Order: sequence, then structure tokens, then C-alpha cells
Amino acid sequence: MTLRLRNTLSRSVEPVEPMDGRTVRMYTCGPTVYRYAHVGNLRSYLLADLIRRALRYHGLPVLQVKNITDVGHLRDERFDRGEDRMLVQAGLESKSTAEIADAYEAAFHADEAAVNILPAHVFPRATEHIPEMVDLAERLADAGHAYASPEGNVYYAVGSFAEYGRLSGNSLDELRAGHRGDIEPDKRDPADFALWKRAGEGRQLKWTTERWGEGFPGWHLECSAMARRYLGDRFDVHTGGIDNVFPHHEDEIAQSAPLVGGPPARIWVHGEHLLMGGRKMAKSAGNFQRVTELVERGLDPLAFRYLALTSRYARKLNYTDTSLAAAAAGLASLRSRLALLGPPPTGGPWAVPPVTDVVPAGDRPTVPLPVDPAGTDRAHAPSAPLSPGGVALHARFVAAVDDDLDLPTALAVVREALRADLAADERRWLVLDADAVLGLDLHTVWSGDGAAAARDDAASGSLPADVAGLVETRAAARTSRDFVRADAIRDELAAAGWTVVDSPAGQVVSRR
Repeated sequence: MTLRLRNTLSRSVEPVEPMDGRTVRMYTCGPTVYRYAHVGNLRSYLLADLIRRALRYHGLPVLQVKNITDVGHLRDERFDRGEDRMLVQAGLESKSTAEIADAYEAAFHADEAAVNILPAHVFPRATEHIPEMVDLAERLADAGHAYASPEGNVYYAVGSFAEYGRLSGNSLDELRAGHRGDIEPDKRDPADFALWKRAGEGRQLKWTTERWGEGFPGWHLECSAMARRYLGDRFDVHTGGIDNVFPHHEDEIAQSAPLVGGPPARIWVHGEHLLMGGRKMAKSAGNFQRVTELVERGLDPLAFRYLALTSRYARKLNYTDTSLAAAAAGLASLRSRLALLGPPPTGGPWAVPPVTDVVPAGDRPTVPLPVDPAGTDRAHAPSAPLSPGGVALHARFVAAVDDDLDLPTALAVVREALRADLAADERRWLVLDADAVLGLDLHTVWSGDGAAAARDDAASGSLPADVAGLVETRAAARTSRDFVRADAIRDELAAAGWTVVDSPAGQVVSRR
């Protein structure tokens, strides 16, 4: 078996196998750097990180590209009125557009590192790939898929591509009905989208072309050109948030497929929204938080990563004080239960298994990182001499990961391994091996910052080892529907000064 993911394009779950027989090539839609990324954005980037970790766990080489959009542009032509967001933000902060892009890109890399997202091998900036974008637009115009309007804008003619709407399930009639008639009057068809826009007065970011004069690229054109530059005409996986399906990814397919012989990516994977206050988390709605705010509240940013692991990526996830507190408590209990097993030996079969050879550095790599190399298929060939019980637990963990990243089940198997009737060395090894996919840095609990984090978790979030043990036992009792036992443990915790509240995200434990 191998990792299987739900393909939005085919509406089916498909195995991820490298098209070239060697390396899995993956493109991830990255940030537009005119504002800070929020934790809703980070959930989308975590999806790509988990896919990459799972593929590496199977020993597959991976090449990941994640773009940096540092060009002001129209985000969605159905509603935007043409404001240059980079320019607007530059004016608000009294900075140049380059200073705005550099500052928010640096913050983005730091935020990704805070939740242990592995850095992409290449972070191409849109401003550094304008020639590739112009070339793509010209090729589409020459092939009859694009046209220049009298106003100097270049549009893709969606009617020229028979499969337009396949990814999103939209029909052209529905798309036309959804457009406002007063937007972009120079289009031949309301559903057509911009490849290149004529530069108006006051625009700082603009480039000169021989064919169309001064202008700037459309949002969709950027990703198609940069993906092709680093991954080739056809590649394996394209990831993004559910809001990228239309128009962004639909338009990427339309402008690439006629030139490369089909959709540029074989598998398209989309993560659902993170909700706050019952609504999609968004900068425009004002209901968003940065991961840095967790630190200001005294929480480990990895508590957010843990929260993301408690839900399937294709399901909406509520981000509340309760769910975050439950995640922080869950991470604390996982660390403290693991720490109780004692530090691992420095050598031999039960030493710490490899986690990753890529370390989040918190900034953009100065040169492209080397492709993740081929390795041992740890999913099918564990390096430790596992007992029959350990083999069964390991197999269940792998099956959950491979089942379209069923990480809630995988996390439950890890907790079961901690409680299993196995030697401490074997239990510890199973948990640390699984963390190569989970990315919670559990191997650090015995030394340095990890030990400090475990102590802080116990002090601030409240889970000393004995309390954590009771909470785990109560969780197991509830899972087996032994509610009499669960209530008795709740009373025992209450007598010791601890309150337990059951929430959809799990048990929230606090000191009375």
C-alpha cells in the first residue's frame, strides 16, 4: 500500500505514485505577502506538509515548490474592483511594495517554522518569473485560447477549453450567471479571466512586454508559469485550500492543459476551512489569529498543529478557546506520558528513529534545497525488532495515514501504543517513529527545549504525569463506552483539584 488521497479532479481516492517513476513532484499555493498569514492559512500549508512527511515515510523522494506571490493583482475578478493590495498596504505602512513583500514573507517563513512545517525546496517569487508568465500568455494567444482587448488587457477565452469547470463542477452557464455585468466590460465573455492586465496610473509593479506594453500578470498565470518552470509540464500533486478550487485552480488547469496535453497535476488535494466564530477564518472578515498570538498567550504553537491532527483535512475545523485548550492539553499529556518511559538509548535498535533531515529554519532558503532523497520504506519495513503487538500497532498507524491522511485515527493509535502491554523501549520507539509523520517533535521531551516544554505544559496547562494518566484512562473508558468508569475517574480528578470538561475536540482539563 501507499499514501492515497482524494483527488478533487476525479472525485475519487487515488494512490500517490511518481509519474516519472522516481520523484513525487508537488506544488503548493503559497501566500500573497501583503499581510500576515493566519492560522487558517497555516492549516492549508500543514496539509501539504503532512503529505510530504507521509511520502518520505514511505521512502519516496519528494520535490515541493511553494510560490510567494509578491505582485499586487486581482484576487477574484467576480468581485474585486482592481485595487492593488500590495500598493494599498504599502501606502498604509508608508513603505515600498518591495519592503512590504519582504517583511510579510519573512513573517510567513517564521510562522511556518513555529508549527514545524518543513520548508519547500523552492520558494519562487512571482516578481522573479515574469518572463515565464509572459511566454505562457503569448503561447495561449497564439494557440487561440487568449485575446487582447481594445483596452490592452489579455484574457483567457474559457469557451475555447471544453473541460472548463470540471474541477469545480461548475458549468459555463452557471459561471456566466454569477458574474456582475459591470465588471470588465472589455471581455468577450463574462467568464473569461485575465492573463495580463494593462498597468494603470500609479502602479509601481509593472513590466514592459513587446506585444502588450506595460502591465502585470493575472494571479492564476503566476502559479501555472512557476509550477511548469520547476516541476515540468506535468507533475504529481497540487495542494491548496478549498477556496482555491475556483477560480484559481480551475483557471490554472485551463491555461496549462491546452499546452501540456492535460491538467498540469494528476492529483488535486484541497483542505477545508478553519472556522472561527462559525465562519471561515479570513483577513477580510477580521476573525483571524496569527500563530504568534498563541505564544503571547503562553501556548506552544505546536498545540495548533496537534489541533489540526484531530480532524480530517477535508472537514471544517472549529478554532475556539475550548478546542485549542483541548489540543494543548492533549499535546501536554502525550509529552508527559512519553517522558515517563524514560530517555531512549543512544544506540541499538531502540534508539530514536530518524525524524527528518530537513529542519524548519524560519526563513527563505538562500538557494533551492536538495530534493528529499529516497529512503527506507519505514511504513512497510520498520527498523526495530517489533513484537507481534508492536507490528499490529505499527500497521494500524500506517493504514490510517495511507487512508487519505486519517490522522485522528493515527493519533489514537499512537496513544494506544503508549498504553500497550509492551516493553517501554518498544512503546517509545513506536511513538517516535510515528512522529516522523505527525511532526510534533516528541523526540525533544528528554532534553533541552523539549524538557522545558514538557515542564511548562505541566505547569501552565496542567497535566502532571499522574493526572495525565488518569485523563488517558478516562478517555479509553469513554471510547469503550464504560461511562461508569469514566464518571468515577472524573470524581477522582475532582477530589484531587482538577476539573474535566468534555468537548467535541476532546477532554479539557483545568486546575480548580
